[in-house]
Amino acid sequence: EDCLYLNVYTPKIPESKNDSLKPVLVWVHGGGFSMGSGNSEIYGPDYLITEDVVLVTINYRLGALGFLSLQTEECPGNFGLKDQVLALKWVQRNISAFGGDPKNVTIFGESAG
Repeated sequence: EDCLYLNVYTPKIPESKNDSLKPVLVWVHGGGFSMGSGNSEIYGPDYLITEDVVLVTINYRLGALGFLSLQTEECPGNFGLKDQVLALKWVQRNISAFGGDPKNVTIFGESAG
């Protein structure tokens, strides 16, 4: 499934390393692990970007592609949760390029998020 994307919304890309880094909010969408998306038409940045933060919304595999477990080494399950962990690792490694502080990250969501 081609869904492993994330969106980064920032009020301003830093011009130098002296720019102060902003707090980061990572939104994990809900949907019972079977539907939903972190796309902007559903969870856009309009409100939070006015709070001078960097907002990240993520997508992860859903349904059987994300959570089917055959209890085997080849298909242990929970790939959707592993996608979320990978997105958080990406944030830690890259968010400063977008003006975000990797030491000040808050994860939030609703329902399954």
